[in-house]
Order: sequence, then C-alpha cells, then structure tokens
Amino acid sequence: MSKRLKFIVATFVVSLLMSVVNRVVFILYNYTMIAAECSFVELLQCFRHGLVLDLSIAGYLTALPLLATIVTVWQPASWRKTKVWQRVMNSYFAVIVFIVAVIECGDIGLFEAWQARIDAQVFIYTPKEMMASLTLANILGALAYIGVTVVVLFYLFSRISSRWFLPQVCEERYKPLRASAYTFILIIAAGLLFLAMRGGTTTATANVSKVHFSHRSMLNKIAINPIFSLIESATTGDDLARFDYFSFKKAEEIFANSLHCSEAQSDITNARWLTMERPNIVVVVMEGMGCTITESYEGEEPVTPNLTALQNEGIWFENMYASSFRTDRGNVAIFSGFPGQPTMSIMKLAKRASKLPGIAAALNSVGYSTRFFYGGDSNFTNTRAYLYSTGYMEVIDEKRMSLEGHRSKWGYADDAVLDYAAEEIISRIESSDAPCFETILTLSSHEPYEVPYKRLEDARLNSFAYTDECIGDFVDKLRNSAAWENMLLILVPDHSTLYPTSIGNHSSERHRIPMMWLGGAVREHIVVDEYMSQTDIAATLLAQLDIDHSEFIFSRDICAPGCAHFAYWTYPVGFGIIDSEGKTIYDSASDKVLVEEGVNHDERIEVGKAWLEKTFIEIRKM
Repeated sequence: MSKRLKFIVATFVVSLLMSVVNRVVFILYNYTMIAAECSFVELLQCFRHGLVLDLSIAGYLTALPLLATIVTVWQPASWRKTKVWQRVMNSYFAVIVFIVAVIECGDIGLFEAWQARIDAQVFIYTPKEMMASLTLANILGALAYIGVTVVVLFYLFSRISSRWFLPQVCEERYKPLRASAYTFILIIAAGLLFLAMRGGTTTATANVSKVHFSHRSMLNKIAINPIFSLIESATTGDDLARFDYFSFKKAEEIFANSLHCSEAQSDITNARWLTMERPNIVVVVMEGMGCTITESYEGEEPVTPNLTALQNEGIWFENMYASSFRTDRGNVAIFSGFPGQPTMSIMKLAKRASKLPGIAAALNSVGYSTRFFYGGDSNFTNTRAYLYSTGYMEVIDEKRMSLEGHRSKWGYADDAVLDYAAEEIISRIESSDAPCFETILTLSSHEPYEVPYKRLEDARLNSFAYTDECIGDFVDKLRNSAAWENMLLILVPDHSTLYPTSIGNHSSERHRIPMMWLGGAVREHIVVDEYMSQTDIAATLLAQLDIDHSEFIFSRDICAPGCAHFAYWTYPVGFGIIDSEGKTIYDSASDKVLVEEGVNHDERIEVGKAWLEKTFIEIRKM
C-alpha cells in the first residue's frame, strides 16, 4: 500500500515541479522585458503567490492516476495484468505531457506579443494564422522545447509508474476489510487532492484572480499558471455575462450619461471639415502603426518620415486611441463603431457579427460603391464574412490580385498591394460618377517583420519604415491624379504595437494611435486635440456627410454639441479611459486600479464598467 501512496505523491510532486520549472523558463525567456520591471525578490513572490494555481493543476493531473490506484485495490484477478495497466498509464502520461508542453511553449512564445498569459483567445486564430507570425528560428525553437519537455516529463512519470504503481497491480486481491482500509486512506488522499484542485477551503474556488497580489501587472502575469489560465478562459470565455457589474437599468443609465456632457464645448463643436457632401473616401488601415512607432527614431533616423510630414496637412488627430489590441477587433471598432472585447472577438462569431452596423452599409444607402483590399487571406478571423455582412460590395484579397513581387507569410508586400489599389481606385473614380468608399488593410508591419527593404537595423522598426514609405508613395500617386480633388483619404491603424515592450499591454501609450484626414475634400489644416476612440470614427465621418449614424450606439460624433470627449480601450483583462483631466486603467481580473493619474477615478471606473457591460449586453442581443 505504501507504494501506491508513493506513486500518488510522486505524481503530484512532479506535476507541481513542472509548473515551477515552467515559470523559471518563462522568466528566463522573457528576461529582458521582465528584468526591466521586477527585482529578484519580487520574482520570488510570484512563485509563492502562484503556488495556489500550480497546486490546482497538479491536483487535476494526479486525479486520474489516483482513480486508477483505487481501482487496482478492488480489481478482479482477470484485471491483474501489468502490460495492460502499463499501456493505460503510459498512454495517459504521453497525452498529458504533450498537451502541457504545447501549452507552455505557446505561452512562452506569445507573451512578448500579447503581454498576457495564454488563454482561450489562442483558439480564435487558426494554426496557419499563428504560424504566419513565426520565423523558422521560432518554429525550430518551439519544436525543440516541446520535444525536450515531452521526453523529460514522460521519462519521470513512466519511472514513477513502473517503480511504485505497476508492482502493485499483480498483487493478490486484498481481503474486503483490508481493501476497505486502503480505500479509506486513498479517499483521504482524494480529499486532499480535491482541496488542491479547488484552491483551498475558502468559498472562492481556484481562479486566475487568486494569484494577483501586486499593483504591478507584470508580477501578477508571472504568477499565473498558463495551463490553468487556458482551461479557465476556455470554460468561461462564452459567458457573455461575466462583465455584469450593475443592474441592466443602471448600466444603461451610466452608459447613456457618459456620451454627453452639458459643459462640453470645444473649438470643433459644429465644425464642418469637408468642402463637399459626397467625396470619394479612401481609408488605409495601417497594421500596428501606433504613435510609439511614428514618434520613434533609430539614432537620428525617424522611423516614419512620411507619416510625420503628412501630419502637417489636412486634419491631424492628436489624441486618438485604439479600441483594442488585435486587427479583427480594430476593424470592427473602425467600421462598425463597436468596442473591442477583452476576452473574445465578435468578428469570430459570424452570426452575431453579421448584425453589426457598418460604415460601408451606411454609404451604400446613399449611392456609394464599396470595396476592401487586403494582400492576404481575407478569411483570416472571419474577416470576409464580416466585411460582406457590414456592407462591402467587393472584397479583393490575394486570390484576386495575382501580383508580382515579395510575399511574406501573411501575403503580398505593402508596396505591391498599395500600387495595385491606387490604380484600381483612380480608375474607378475616373470612370464612374458614383462616389466610392475604398479600404486598404496593410500587412507588412507584422511579425515576423520580413520586408523587401533595409533602412533601419531593428527588424521591427524597419518593417514600419517600409510601410511608411509605401504609404508615402501611395499618397503621392493619389495626389498626382485628378482623383485627389474630390477625395477624403483617412489614414488610421487597426491597433498600436507593443513598442517598446516596457510600456505594458494595458497602458495608454500602447493604445495611442495616429489618425489623419487628407485630400482635396478637406477644407483646411487643423489639429484636433479632443480625446477620441476608433469607435468614434463612424459617427464623426457620417455626421460630416449628413448621413444618419444612430445605429452606431457606441460611436460619438466628436463635433456634436455636448459630446463627452474621452477615449476608452480594452486589453486582455481590463479597460482604460483617458480624458483631459486624467486617466484610469482598471484590471477586472484582480479588481484593482493599475493606473490613476489626475482626478475623477471613481467616475471613470464606473463609466468603464458600464461600457464593458453594455458591450456584452449588445452582443447578447445579436
């Protein structure tokens, strides 16, 4: 009997050490980023606070071996076959260690880009989409890590099984009294295992928020067990009521009041920025082109000289913020005026996404033709279905372009796509009297940052410099054509990028993005200082065109009298709000405020919670 208990204890201990060692590897792999924020003593605290989830995962992994051990106490003589039990246990451990290795590898590799531990969002993206972000070195490193982890863990578990479990299988069947005594002992062990699995004896069961112990988010992230994070988010990710903070009536009231401010007056109130009612509209969505990039230098070299120069033309929006941190969510924010969600992507829910409003649909209703250009696969995160359902008449992607030149894993390089789009747009405008709405999504400034261009040493910055040059050439082509006179050209990113990595995924710097309106249809050069979000583009644009925008309930016309000027964004575990009086960033997992600058923090938290709840109220209606 002692060997059976040793088997259970050893399995549990190895499972626990597996999580501890993984945390060490995680820290070492991301050391540069982590060391900039955390001291050695603080890192030790991450191990202590993270223990509750490590114990929980160890309990889950030990549960089936414990059940098998109880079965062997009562098994009939015909079951006492070592080879059969050996196959059962080896199969179990082989499957478990492979799954664990893949999860841990994905978590370690994605952290720099996501700034969050792995969760169910990973299932939003297909293997093809995720592989497009990886270099050959990344792939080989991942395979090596998975291989080593599988071999080491399987060896340990199989040794434990062969030493302390299998020798007991062939023992003679115990007499009922003795078997009952052994079973009682194992049931006590099961009870202890259950306590580990549920996270202790308190009313709150194990959950990710239990390991949050600091106001500094990096420490909390390190403490999280990635396997637990993935399981928890996968089993709760479809809970559309998880962000219900208020009663329905209260949430609606706070949300409605947040849109307006009786004292809100600014230089842009009732402003008319366009010289015509029906300009041809071109929107270029610039992959990841945040302000931390456009305001960066490598030595004395500006990263994006073309975009910097264009800020002095047309309308420059100084305080524009991305709604979220992914392309699929950014596109929905821009074209549907719908906020990003922390833990899911509505674009992936085709049935619900089909009920979103769209700028393209609104423009269709007044006679615009609408097209979307993308140099990659438009099926990415259900993009094609979303575009058609929100009003685009044509979606032109890599399958229709057949272009020459450089291709990355994501698709055609930006120079080829923007050249192609410029020719198509100019041709459409010159050959048709109907106004057009043309959209281009760039892709080259995305991991793995492989571009046919070399100006800067840093691969990431160089890819953005390349896209900047492509956009400069694109603008010049349009400017030098007759189409420019009646054109409104909008340049805006889908989201920002985590550069430098020290800024944190939740920060306002991570979400501030450039936006400019250019073209012959723009009345004059002005700088708009008012705070706004991507979600406000829809209402603001349609209002300038005198088109109804009432169905865009999250979108504010920033020129409307009484409009409350603030920016709202979400990140994987919370939200942020910034306005002229300060900013507040809230972590919903730990129910803690991460950043407080200025005044009115309680009010911002209430508004942010109401916006988050309202977002999911509307999703549930769809």
